[in-house]
Amino acid sequence: MLMPDTRIIKRYGNRRLYDTASGGYLTSQDVVDIIRQGYDIRVVDSRTGEDVTKPVLVNIILEEEKLRQNLLPVSFLLQLIRLQGEMLQDFFQNYLTASLEAYIKTRQEFDRRFREWLNLGAAMSGLSSPDADAASPAPAPLPARLSAKRPAKRQSKNQSKDQPRRQTERKSRRSPS
Repeated sequence: MLMPDTRIIKRYGNRRLYDTASGGYLTSQDVVDIIRQGYDIRVVDSRTGEDVTKPVLVNIILEEEKLRQNLLPVSFLLQLIRLQGEMLQDFFQNYLTASLEAYIKTRQEFDRRFREWLNLGAAMSGLSSPDADAASPAPAPLPARLSAKRPAKRQSKNQSKDQPRRQTERKSRRSPS
């Protein structure tokens, strides 16, 4: 049974891929983009109706390997060839799949926490992030001991320490008693 997010792709004898949803031919990169958008795919042979999803996906992975040169290390490939039959099948079905799922879950959690940390930092600095709530509370003011203090004005040579007292005396002389 197909999931609702599964796209059916037909593979023709000349290895061309046809997307039945969009009604157009696809490149390998188009298939990669469809998968990265969150869709599952099912590739069927146009003549026999046979499911050829695995060979098509392996071929896409091999094409990616040609471009990147580091997707699958040689030592890993040698170990795959050395493993035989049931052991290899068990490795792919259980260990590799579970490891990849755990990695994806851990990475998503890390990304979530990192975004929270960035939002907290933006809130603390008084900046707002593009996706921050307008209703989020403003950051608390800094305690008095941490707020910026103005440096004391330097007195010129002509000013004396008792100048404020003299100004007060002048004001008292002017004001009627």
